[in-house]
Amino acid sequence: MIPQVSPDLRPPDGPLADPAFVAGLRPIPSGPVHTGAPRPASDLVGVTPGGSSVEFQIDSTDQAILLVFLSTRCEGCDGFWRGLKDSDAAAFPSSVSAVVVTRGPTRVASTDVEAAARGISRVPVIMSDAGWVDYGVTGYPFFVLVDPASRTVVAETVGFGWPDVHAMIRAAGY
Repeated sequence: MIPQVSPDLRPPDGPLADPAFVAGLRPIPSGPVHTGAPRPASDLVGVTPGGSSVEFQIDSTDQAILLVFLSTRCEGCDGFWRGLKDSDAAAFPSSVSAVVVTRGPTRVASTDVEAAARGISRVPVIMSDAGWVDYGVTGYPFFVLVDPASRTVVAETVGFGWPDVHAMIRAAGY
């Protein structure tokens, strides 16, 4: 007689049940990056939600840059979109400049990005698949802190709220 496995004890269906998927996962740092050689920071090239070509050069500012990787269909991202709006400037850390990076227009509708970014005028919003690849971002909301003078990544984290992002920035010394 073959014992029956209770439904509660079966491995879950989905990506975590796929050994190839699990083998490709990488740990996501939360805070300063201090392992090995510094990771170089890349300029961001993409389009605005309105469709205009745009390039953001990392060394175009003296202030540390917070790259905010968000999606338009992510409940966890909603609070970050709201915190970047001009009317809620208190939620956004003033010690850094920011750039929002979404997936490119072949992966997300420009109209969805425009709707999510409505009310954000002081932070550039760039739609760029290349930005996600260059910074190794595999999920969202994800935050990368860049030092423009050295053009290196100094910290990164998954954000569950603005306090997580503020803590990462403070831990990195900004």
